[in-house]
Amino acid sequence: MSVVLREIAHTRAGDKGNLNTIAVIARQERWYPVLCAGLTPELVREVLSDRVRGPVEVHRMDRVHALIVVCARASDDTVTTSLHADTHGKTLGSVLSAARVPFPEERDRA
Repeated sequence: MSVVLREIAHTRAGDKGNLNTIAVIARQERWYPVLCAGLTPELVREVLSDRVRGPVEVHRMDRVHALIVVCARASDDTVTTSLHADTHGKTLGSVLSAARVPFPEERDRA
């Protein structure tokens, strides 16, 4: 069983040089373990394959039930040099929120 990420979390994205950062915040505390288990660097790399060109790191922020995803972009894909329409990468959070993540059947989504 899986769930669309936006059903259990919201996102906020930005950039730092040739890195994109995406905060993924659980809508409810009980969904944070689902995020931690399901939002892997491999999943992020697959979903954002058109922009991610290097390592993907996922950092836990347990006290606020959020993950910080850090994605390396190509060296020529920065705010001042990017040829993408979204040079800051603000839309990457929206793209990621459409991903499906594993959702254990025993967990209640209500």
